[in-house]
Amino acid sequence: MPDMNDDLLQFKNRIEKSIYQILVSEAEDDSDRLWLMERISDDRLKKLLPRLSVSSLHVLDVIYVNDGIKGIDIAREMGLTKGAVSKITRKLLEQDLIRKNQLPDNLKEIYYSVTPLGAELAELHRVFHKEKDHKAMELLASFDEASLEIVADFLEKLARLR
Repeated sequence: MPDMNDDLLQFKNRIEKSIYQILVSEAEDDSDRLWLMERISDDRLKKLLPRLSVSSLHVLDVIYVNDGIKGIDIAREMGLTKGAVSKITRKLLEQDLIRKNQLPDNLKEIYYSVTPLGAELAELHRVFHKEKDHKAMELLASFDEASLEIVADFLEKLARLR
C-alpha cells in the first residue's frame, strides 16, 4: 500500500508542474499581440503593436476603464511598482495612445486618459479578453461548485504560502 506522503508528493509535483507551465506560457504568450494584429485595421496601430509589451496593453486598459486615473492608482490596481508604471506610461505617451493632464492648482499629480487611438486599441484588447474569458467560463462550468471552491481555496492558500 502506497504511503500517504508519496501520494501527496505526486500531487505536489503535478500542481507545481502545472503552475510552472501556466507561468511560462503567460510570460512567453504572444497570443494577445497576434490576435490583435490580425484584427487591427489602423496602420498606425499595426506599426505600434510590435513595440508594446503585454503590460503596456494592460496599463492602457486600466486607463481606458478609469479615465483620469493617477499613476499610483494604476500601480496599486495592477500590482506594479510606481517606477514600472512611469516607464510604461512614458512609452504610451510617446506612442500617442494616452495623454496626461494636470490640474492648474496641483501640478504634482498627473492624470492619464486614452487618446482616440488608444481607445481603439484598448477596446480591441478587451474583446480579446472577453473571448479568452468565455473559454475559461466554459472550462469552469464543467466542474461542480464544491470542486471549484476547493481549487480556489487551495490556490489562495498556496499564494499566501509563497
